[in-house]
Amino acid sequence: MDEKITKAAYSLLQPLSGLEHARLEEMSKGHAVIAIDIMETMHNALGNVHGGFLFTLCDTAAGVVSASESKVSVTLNGDIHFIKGVHSGTLYTRADTIHCGKTTLVVDVKIMNEDDALIASGTFTMYILREL
Repeated sequence: MDEKITKAAYSLLQPLSGLEHARLEEMSKGHAVIAIDIMETMHNALGNVHGGFLFTLCDTAAGVVSASESKVSVTLNGDIHFIKGVHSGTLYTRADTIHCGKTTLVVDVKIMNEDDALIASGTFTMYILREL
């Protein structure tokens, strides 16, 4: 493989971390808000927050909403739309129940920055394993 291509590929393989710094700002039945300050360890090779990190943040928020509904669940499906790149500041992930049934929970998730600009939006379907 061409060295330039190999170098570009390896630049994409970097550790991501930072979720352990997330703060639960709000929680009520069917609702949660998680805040997190952006750190360099969340960045992709281009200097923006990595899409995989944003997806993980949404998935985690959906899990928190599941707990708020007194459910133990796992992610069955996640769909996300990346709207705007962001590289610094604070992110606010808002998650709200759309549907809570016997076997599935559907959660609407939005990530906003501190200026209330939409960064990402998604829908997560959780498979309910049992009651808490």
